[in-house]
Amino acid sequence: MPSSIKEIENTTYESVRAAPFTKIHGRPSRNDYEILKKEASDLACELDDITYAWSRSATGDEYGLLAEIIGEDEYDHLTGLTWIQETEPSNYDPAITDATATHTRKRMEQEWQRTRETWAIRKGFLRGVAANMRDALDEKWYSQLKHIHTAYRNVTPLQILEHLNSRWCPLDVHAKKKLKQDYYTEWDGEIHLTAFGKRLDDEQIRIERFGITISDEDKLQFYLEQMYASNTFDKKEMTEWENKAEAIKDDFDEAKLYFEGLVKDYETYEQNSGGTMGKHKYDSAHQAKEADKGDELREYIAKIATAAVAREAKQDELTANLRDSAASKSKEIEAMALQIKQLTDAVALLAKTNSNKENDPNKSGGGGNREKKQYTKPRTMGGYCWTHGFHPAGENHTSANCTWKKEGHDIAATWATRNGGCVHWPPPIRVRMEDQTHSTYAGKTAPSS
Repeated sequence: MPSSIKEIENTTYESVRAAPFTKIHGRPSRNDYEILKKEASDLACELDDITYAWSRSATGDEYGLLAEIIGEDEYDHLTGLTWIQETEPSNYDPAITDATATHTRKRMEQEWQRTRETWAIRKGFLRGVAANMRDALDEKWYSQLKHIHTAYRNVTPLQILEHLNSRWCPLDVHAKKKLKQDYYTEWDGEIHLTAFGKRLDDEQIRIERFGITISDEDKLQFYLEQMYASNTFDKKEMTEWENKAEAIKDDFDEAKLYFEGLVKDYETYEQNSGGTMGKHKYDSAHQAKEADKGDELREYIAKIATAAVAREAKQDELTANLRDSAASKSKEIEAMALQIKQLTDAVALLAKTNSNKENDPNKSGGGGNREKKQYTKPRTMGGYCWTHGFHPAGENHTSANCTWKKEGHDIAATWATRNGGCVHWPPPIRVRMEDQTHSTYAGKTAPSS
């Protein structure tokens, strides 16, 4: 453990610097701003040994130095706590006098030492976060904060975020629409149901401050839609919910209590059964949806099989009636052969169609020819890769860190010095909508030389 106040500050600083933030290429978007803010907020909430009264609620919830990241208004809105701007404590508690009793003096000295240690943690943390933010951004987007003498030494994370919010990433109509769309992100089973319900509560409170209101009724409706769509709960369980009193069905907390209770029961049973729950094993919504894959094919094949059985029964009847006619029998056999061929061709065509669907590039892991759908994944806007050309797909994709290199790949190739590399310029259909306004893409084409 650090033995001095300065060591505590430096240790905290180095710890923060060891967790760099997501790199933002070009002008930051509102989504970039939100990600940067969340990464800093998550680090702030993880801090221990913060003695400030405003960092802890009456019920024991600890928020670390979150207020130093999101600011007074938002902190009060989210936590109900009032942030007080702290000042550096003196080396010795000024309240201790010659008249202070020895046992009281000792206790006060210990408390004052903790106060000074908290200040050192705060100082190192804010210095590290500010440095991480500057590393994540191109200097062009925060250079307006540079002081003529001290440069960025005294610039806080909150000042950087407020600058981005007011100058480069305003909460405009488009940004508000995106926040609302993100709120209604479906439950895919990748997160636990309890975390999904908590996210709906937390985000409802957070975005309300931005003028985006999600009513309790809409929140409940969306939650219940996800419970039905997840295929996690059977007909009996859903019917039991529908049969509850209206006062219960209209209460979001009651809905969470019911469905989270079912999940807890599944998990308890699975644990007690050694992980072999059997048919009614609780699984993620994502896995449940994957289990339904191919239902269309199975249904179609079942119809074909039913039709084949019917045809076979009819053929038996015709054969019995025409068994004495060799010519008729020969024609019937030919007809049967044709039907079998048609059935075989239909099954082969269906299998090929299903294979093409499986290879759809717009699905995870897919291959084959791309459908003309708007690309929605991130690109390194303004970046260049010798193998993949301008604005390559993926985050932080450059010649130096490309993971799918062609033979002869040049890791030193850049936008200006391509060294004979690829000059592919992605069309708008292959660039997600929010990236099409990027300064290096909008109205531009691939450099001619």
